[in-house]
Amino acid sequence: MASTASAFNRTPSRAQLERRLDEINAELRDYPQPIARCDAQLGGLLEERLRIREQLDALAALRP
Repeated sequence: MASTASAFNRTPSRAQLERRLDEINAELRDYPQPIARCDAQLGGLLEERLRIREQLDALAALRP
């Protein structure tokens, strides 16, 4: 049971996920132009945004 509680404590809250998503969106909005698709930082931001959106969708699906 302790491992479940430990895993739960490491899971970001909805508010934390939404805050990070806002930060990523702001960073992407202010990203210098032109954007190169091979830009590693940009790709990382896009991947993180996708993961956060998936986590938020999963949390939303748990709501009754």
